[in-house]
Amino acid sequence: MENLNTKFEISKKLSEKISESLPFVISSLQKTKFQYAGKALVSFISKSGYLLNSILLSCNNSDIYSSSILFRSLIEHNFKYLYIFVRTLNENSDDVGKEYYCSLKGFEDLKSVQKILNYNKLTFPEKTQWNTKSKNNKNLSEIGKKFDIDKIFQYLINNNNHDNKILEKYKKEYLLERLTEYTNMSSSVHGGPFGEFALLEIKKDKNKFSKTLNKFIDDSLMLHKSMVETTYLFSSLMDYETDKFYQEIRNLK
Repeated sequence: MENLNTKFEISKKLSEKISESLPFVISSLQKTKFQYAGKALVSFISKSGYLLNSILLSCNNSDIYSSSILFRSLIEHNFKYLYIFVRTLNENSDDVGKEYYCSLKGFEDLKSVQKILNYNKLTFPEKTQWNTKSKNNKNLSEIGKKFDIDKIFQYLINNNNHDNKILEKYKKEYLLERLTEYTNMSSSVHGGPFGEFALLEIKKDKNKFSKTLNKFIDDSLMLHKSMVETTYLFSSLMDYETDKFYQEIRNLK
């Protein structure tokens, strides 16, 4: 598949550029007032890169089912990334970065504990159970829910008017399209029948099958590169010395 080979090559070049320059970008961001947000944005470079590699490999094996599951996850990563990026610029503060690493982490821990306690209660109802209700846990839940994809979608729709070329790419139509894709692929993630039927239908049409694979390939690389590029842009806004790295990423084709 020619398109896949081209994207593998671009991904390789991008990875090499990141390896050369990311330490300088990280060092620069650590000197700003956005240390938490900067750390979060940088973390999505590697996370989205891992997803991209797995999607390309799945597409190489014509595994469209796994590709759709991985691509859905990549969309959610991108939404969280945009939320952190847009809120940081809009508020000119590190609050969303702190919420991501402190409150959201606490909320995820709390949800895990609550679920495990419920499983234990169902299995061994005679045993003493822990109570996780508290004002602090309620606050964690309120902040943690801000990072739900539907809440992020609402925020981006209502706060996406920043005068910035990168942000201009993320119009309402684009956000709606991505959220629609995310929703349509939910069944596959959860092992539902809709995902099974969609897979069987698309396998009946070779052209549609090929077109869908190519879309996963193109869009996955685009989403990953946009997160890399935007992180480098964010860094260049704080430190012009890193602008040369941003330009290199931006011009990479």
